[in-house]
Amino acid sequence: MTQPARMASLVVLALLVGACDGGGADNDFGLRQRVHARPTSSDTRVIGFVGTMSGPGAWRGEDAFEGADVAVHVINRRLEDDEQRFELVTLDDEGDAERATELVEQLAASPRTAGIVYAGPPEGLPPAEGALAEAGIPAVLCYGDLYGAKQLSAHVYQASPSYLWEARRLARYALGDRRYQTIGALTESSLDGRTAAAALRAELARAGGRLKVALEYPTTDEGFATALERLRSSRIEALVIQGSPQALGRIVADLDDMGATYRGTQSARIASERNRKGNKQRGERSTAWRPQLLSFDGAINAQTDIELPPGIVAADTYARGAHYLPVPSFVAFRRVFVDWWGSEPLGWEVRGFDAASMIAWAAERADADDDRAEVLEGLAGARFGGLDVTLGPDDHTAVSATAVGLWVVPSPAATVRERAKLPEGLPWVPLARGFSIDDDTTDIAARDWRYLFRKAPPPTGPAPPLERMRFGVRTPRSDPVH
Repeated sequence: MTQPARMASLVVLALLVGACDGGGADNDFGLRQRVHARPTSSDTRVIGFVGTMSGPGAWRGEDAFEGADVAVHVINRRLEDDEQRFELVTLDDEGDAERATELVEQLAASPRTAGIVYAGPPEGLPPAEGALAEAGIPAVLCYGDLYGAKQLSAHVYQASPSYLWEARRLARYALGDRRYQTIGALTESSLDGRTAAAALRAELARAGGRLKVALEYPTTDEGFATALERLRSSRIEALVIQGSPQALGRIVADLDDMGATYRGTQSARIASERNRKGNKQRGERSTAWRPQLLSFDGAINAQTDIELPPGIVAADTYARGAHYLPVPSFVAFRRVFVDWWGSEPLGWEVRGFDAASMIAWAAERADADDDRAEVLEGLAGARFGGLDVTLGPDDHTAVSATAVGLWVVPSPAATVRERAKLPEGLPWVPLARGFSIDDDTTDIAARDWRYLFRKAPPPTGPAPPLERMRFGVRTPRSDPVH
């Protein structure tokens, strides 16, 4: 880690802890009270925010906005009295990609804009590269995968994990861990959906399998019964979903209406297992359909608005547990978040926090004529609210591939120490073996072993075995549900 990066990490972490005044719910900071569509002062540096703040995709914009708003507060408290403050200027793209492009270009046209936190439709960001380049500022994507779509550019960065890395974990789990033979995908009809499906197809092939069926659904679709019937006719054992948390909720509800709720690996294996108890005669295949649901990161959100059956698996980094895991950067982030908003950060607020922090980091180090997107490429090993961020000329992704793993909704029979403390509507916990490439030792960063594992070795020692993880589901492959 470079000295500037190390200092940035330590200063931000120390300030986060120190910023917790204990105001909590006494601070009447409602969302609408803090949204400003134009600067409120003539002498501030602007961190722009373009996101979906209204309509069906508002979950995306609100989460990122809340995180970015806290970040600006934290950054300003760190500045000396004579240093220029930052403020967040927020524009609602209403879920429209073309409008989002126009709003990014509008913000980039102002010489006061230091960079842009982007939480709108991912396809709206690449067309704004020209405006960002002319202004010499970065934009940071909070949701979706422009890296996997090969649409990151010189001034576009990404704070979300790539679907390539998520698909790698999902493919290894479906083929190697659960040994399913027929795998299907149901993705939204969008750039993100196509990127996710392509990544899954490639990773399944890499692991020796294949994607049997891939279906798309329009983002305005209210029901999935027709698509699910097609998947049933294809005898899909594992169904991988990409989309919003609301879409996952509707899919779970439709499967329940069909009598197709997942109950365990054995009951899901209608294509790969024969001669199971309950078949009418020896060698006959089961006609019941109860596929296991797997998902990209969009599933892990309380806004699924439905009780999720045990065994659903989704991919994301372990920073998705920033609302409860005891990693110091997570603890500091949620303390200042609760102090600022009076509520827990149960969504992806940490991505907005990190995105705004990255922009400020570059702005504070840039000279007047510098391209701040190029300055940001010098960030190495810093932590703001989540995990290590290291960037470079050929690496505009803030998330390391090894930080991505699997999360799961635990079954009642699973030993989960934190079960009673999980937030209502957000029952997800880490699947220990989902954070391992070799299915034996963890891939979690060495600096975090002591907080997440029992009897953890020192950071210079061999990685701890998975069964020592203090959180989540720690069962082996023989677990009939996970």
